[in-house]
Amino acid sequence: MDGEPEALSDTATNCNLASASETLSDHNQAKLDSLEKKAVHLRLVLEKDFKAADIKWSLFVAAAFSFRYESCLRPFPPAFLKNGVKDMDELLSVITDVPALDLVLQQLDNLDNLSNISDIIDLLFYVLVRLKEPSLKTIPAEVHEAILANAHSTISAPKPQYIFQVSSSLKSSAEMKWKELAKNHHIFYAYHGNRLENFYTIFNFGLQQHLNKNTLLGNGVYLSPELNLSLPYSHGGFGWGASCIGGHLSCIALCEVVDAPEGINYQKPVSNEGDGLYEDEKSKLLTEQGCDGQMTQYVVTNCDLVRVRYMLVYAKQPASMRFPTANVNRNVGGLRQWLARHKLFSILLGYGLMLATIGFANNQPIHYYYKILLKKLDIAYSSVKV
Repeated sequence: MDGEPEALSDTATNCNLASASETLSDHNQAKLDSLEKKAVHLRLVLEKDFKAADIKWSLFVAAAFSFRYESCLRPFPPAFLKNGVKDMDELLSVITDVPALDLVLQQLDNLDNLSNISDIIDLLFYVLVRLKEPSLKTIPAEVHEAILANAHSTISAPKPQYIFQVSSSLKSSAEMKWKELAKNHHIFYAYHGNRLENFYTIFNFGLQQHLNKNTLLGNGVYLSPELNLSLPYSHGGFGWGASCIGGHLSCIALCEVVDAPEGINYQKPVSNEGDGLYEDEKSKLLTEQGCDGQMTQYVVTNCDLVRVRYMLVYAKQPASMRFPTANVNRNVGGLRQWLARHKLFSILLGYGLMLATIGFANNQPIHYYYKILLKKLDIAYSSVKV
């Protein structure tokens, strides 16, 4: 009789272990099912418009690698928020492991390998699928001239390699608000140049005054119907090294603007005390005037009047690639990968080795024993030679 409770206890323990194992298995299966669904959505997005997905990811990467990521990287991937703190080291580590998107497509077909690249799939899914509004569409090269003609530019300018249409849902709050403001007003197109790392936020939230560093004509969003005048403000930068478009990019936004006088400054402000501009700034303003003396630059103080409709991309592929294009398995170990994941420790280790080297170089006993060692080696070599 005393042995029966033990037998029952063993059985109960085995049942508990089996139950826990089944629960763990169910969890892993659910995670795998979720990965498979994400893989399907990713494949659809990449196959629908590969270049649009590529430039969208490149803008995200440019913002993530910017030292101003606090303002540039919006929205931020929630999976990399740890107790309200942005884990940039982990985010950049995952970004660095993302191979070229054509290789991602190949990996998505291998269902057995999805769990090995789960971090990559989750991040790509967030940027390319979950952030579905607004959407990007590649414009064919033969239509570029018609798109650029909307701005009625009079000065020749370099043509972009790519143009992407930026589309929002007609029922989105921003689009409905813009259409309401556009009633009974004229509409015109104008260009806006900005730093590459700012375009991820511009794409998702529209043009914002705080992203503009040019205050020559006052605070606001600076626009111009002349592409040639917006290009100097479109500072190029490194996007994503594995991009099929190019690793070094420069972007211009072609915007549709509501011509509302209460929200746009068409000329520089004038006061009795003077315009407050230096001579070189005045000369710059004069060069930005057309032949008829009209200003070819507008300052929009109400951002709701502006909607980004197209994105012009100037691309150049650098000789060296920042990111790997080979098949990547994040679970593969190795000293090099470990050091890459622990950058602070690697720096401290290198600093310690440098101090140790300097210490040994200036240590007299070390020099003494070093000379003795050299003499013994010389004697041993001489005896062997004889």
